[in-house]
Amino acid sequence: MKKYIIFASMGFELVGLILGCFYLGQFLDQKYQSKGLIFVGLTFAALIGWLWRVIWLLRKLQKEDEKNSDSDKP
Repeated sequence: MKKYIIFASMGFELVGLILGCFYLGQFLDQKYQSKGLIFVGLTFAALIGWLWRVIWLLRKLQKEDEKNSDSDKP
């Protein structure tokens, strides 16, 4: 059950990251007159970081499953 909650929360994390990047990027773009480049950079950095976290989490869960399946064998 814990795994399903983790993966369900990932959508909310992604939405939060994009909204945070939008507002922070918009503020910084207006301050430094960068025509949207800061927003784009922040968004790509956040998406790459989020994807890296998803891959790390999947590997961690896979190792836990392998460990649990090995301990279940007689």
